[in-house]
This record gives sequence, structure tokens and C-alpha cells, in this order.
Amino acid sequence: MPFKVKFSIFEPGKQAPCFTTNDHRLAHVEYRHQCNQRGCALTRMTYDIECIDLTKPEQYVWLVYQVRKAIQKYYGCGRKREDLQASLDLEKKLDNWNARTRYHLQTHPKCRPDDDKAFAFFQVVEEWRNLWHKYFAYKKRPDKDPAVEREIKKQCFDFEKEIDKYINLVIGL
Repeated sequence: MPFKVKFSIFEPGKQAPCFTTNDHRLAHVEYRHQCNQRGCALTRMTYDIECIDLTKPEQYVWLVYQVRKAIQKYYGCGRKREDLQASLDLEKKLDNWNARTRYHLQTHPKCRPDDDKAFAFFQVVEEWRNLWHKYFAYKKRPDKDPAVEREIKKQCFDFEKEIDKYINLVIGL
């Protein structure tokens, strides 16, 4: 396994985990059990991800995962300047990766990816990033239409849901 995930479940008010496992299903069953006993608002589950000898597609998934987490941290934790800068740095790295890959694919038309799902994931991420750039450019226009702006944003969020599903599948969250 290229990604080793350690799930930890914490009881309310405790700093040490009451349950730790590497098994995804067991962790979620135990978490639901803890929630039924103590309430979901009080019980929390965290996970630590360790990367081991990643291939290029797995490195790409890891980078997209980091971008998604950085964006969520910025918007979820008070919009701090350092969180914004970290997110923008990762997004730039992802955009550069997408541009290099797209250039390679255009200059080598007979080159086909080994994994069709991984290539489809790349295409979804590439479209998502392009749509976000389009959204922010449209948002700055003085003649913008709020309905069009909402529709573009909704499409971006739909792409994010699809991206998160694939990330969770590959990493094992």
C-alpha cells in the first residue's frame, strides 16, 4: 500500500486516543459506536497519512489531496494570511503539474495512460482548476451576472465532490 492511514478516535475531553487502527472499516464502525454512546459532537476521529514509495499518479493524488486540505483550512479557519499563502503555493504547484502533463500529452499524441481511472481523475482536476480560474476572473468583472457566478461556483463544488471521492478511494480514508 502506498498510503498507510492510521485512524484515531478520541473520547470527549481526552487528549490521548481511546482507539487506534489502520483498518478503515473498523475505524468507522467504532466511531459510529462511540457516537451512539456519547454523541457525535463530542467524539472525534482523526487520521494520519504516511506515504510510502509513491508512483507518479499517486504523487498527483497526494498533491491534489494537499491542495484540497489547504483550501479547506483557509476557508474553515478564519481566512488567515499564512493559510492563504500555503494554499496558493500548493495550487500553483498543481497548476504547473497540470500544464506539464497537458503539454506532454499534446506533444506525444500516441501516448496513452496506463490507468484510465487515474487519467480521468487528471482530467477532472484539470477542468476543476480551469473552472476556478474562470470563476475568479468572472467574479472581478463589473458586468457579472450573479446567476452565472453561482452556476460556475456550483460546478466547481460538484467537481470537488467527485475529486474527494476519488482521493478517499485511492488513499483509503
